[in-house]
Amino acid sequence: MRTGANVISSGSLRPAVVLVADRTLSAKYDILFEGIFATMQTTHIPEVAVRNFVAPKVRVDGNGRALTAPLGLRRVESALVEYTDLGAGDVVCTTPEYLPKLLGPWVKVVGVSSSDPLGHGMSNTTTTSFWDGELYTRFWTRRLLETISKARENYGFKVVGGGAGAWQWKQYPDETAEKCIDVIFEGNFERQGPGLFADIIADREVAGHVVEKTSAAEMVCPLRGASLLGIVELSRGCGRGCTFCPMGTKKMEHLSHDIILADLETNVANGISSVVSGSEDFFRYGAEGIKPDAAKLCELLEKMQRVKGLSFMQIDHGNVTSAAQLADSELREIRRLLTWEKPSEYLWVNMGVESANGQLVAENCRGKVSPYQPDEWEDIVREVVDKMSRTGFFSVISLILGLPGETPDDVERTMELVKYLENKRAVIFPVFYEPFREEDIAAGKGFTTGKMSERHLDLYSRCYEINFRMVPKLFWDNQRAGGVSLFKRSMMRVLGKYEVRAWRSKFASVRRQIRERELTKV
Repeated sequence: MRTGANVISSGSLRPAVVLVADRTLSAKYDILFEGIFATMQTTHIPEVAVRNFVAPKVRVDGNGRALTAPLGLRRVESALVEYTDLGAGDVVCTTPEYLPKLLGPWVKVVGVSSSDPLGHGMSNTTTTSFWDGELYTRFWTRRLLETISKARENYGFKVVGGGAGAWQWKQYPDETAEKCIDVIFEGNFERQGPGLFADIIADREVAGHVVEKTSAAEMVCPLRGASLLGIVELSRGCGRGCTFCPMGTKKMEHLSHDIILADLETNVANGISSVVSGSEDFFRYGAEGIKPDAAKLCELLEKMQRVKGLSFMQIDHGNVTSAAQLADSELREIRRLLTWEKPSEYLWVNMGVESANGQLVAENCRGKVSPYQPDEWEDIVREVVDKMSRTGFFSVISLILGLPGETPDDVERTMELVKYLENKRAVIFPVFYEPFREEDIAAGKGFTTGKMSERHLDLYSRCYEINFRMVPKLFWDNQRAGGVSLFKRSMMRVLGKYEVRAWRSKFASVRRQIRERELTKV
């Protein structure tokens, strides 16, 4: 099957496997915050504005290959070429716009990826609780599946649904997905995925739901093309045990220097100079357990810094207690090694605080507080935000409203913590608790504005007033370091001012609803 140059006269390939992601993941973002902003939008913003400005489409080459594709699809592409008889010409990562031109009787499998296909990710359920319209991740995923379904009727290929949000297709009913998707694949692809695709291509019977519980880090193959946002995977898994996160039960495993550097060089060779570290806890790279190994992390960063053409690396996730275990001198050295061609004043790290009540956090996130005690949690959070600031980092804090077991006293404690943080180098994003496990979904444990107390809203809006002041500075700085044009930065700032007014108006509306609801109880 290794055809290599399987081409038809129009210049398009005749691939056996076509890989595609929903439109929010098939866009050209220059920095991570642009991607986060885009995936949280609902259809209350006109589609033409989102498509052309917030999430401009990815270009393809003459054969329909996406010039950048989500990291997960790139991993699938590499694993299929490495572990099956498929050749490079048999597997194509494309875009939703170009997809129909690649589909035909030669296609055996279409792989579809989405991070939030039904809109049940915690950040996005929070957004849709406040705003009218449908989340674009859901809207565009449904449209993509409808396109695939029509072609499937004509050509008879099988459809595999995967990505970070694949669990939603299993946990929630969705008529479009049920009609289109033959196999739901959850987890990392390398161990079971290649065999699954080979079986489908050979017309062998396969299971309708496949779950890979391991990280399969030792089987990762180098990227064959640029990744969305230049995301470079450092580690897989987490193992902290958070009940609302699929990574909670997966032990953290680290990718080798060779793979990481090869992926960096692939991105640079394809014109990507601003990249993102991919890890559930950046500070734990190279560590055996939950204690960070600063020497191993710095060794990797020194090698990454030598790759020519890289301007700026953004850090996604870090754990509060990982940062707490690092000395100031170690954090300063890490910060120095993250200063590339275009230095950033706001080099941010997203850290999940969830609540000021460490006991509540420990009950819902078994290992998040370790190696400390729950009653130390609030003090540790304060100390870590101060430490991150004095060593050159900027803290992006997340809170979860409505954690199972939360009391009004917990809300008050968290409010006091926010008051402490509001004059620090930090922003704070509160999200609503959204269950991941089937039993919690069935029990209706999710949090919504309908369950919100007025004090919850006070906490939420206070956090956003901090964000209204600080996020524009962070955004502007990151866009500058990421090479975004002055025109686009200015337009995004104008859009941001509109968003601030809209959010404040929405807070006032929700407050009226809460008070009316309380009056009906009297």
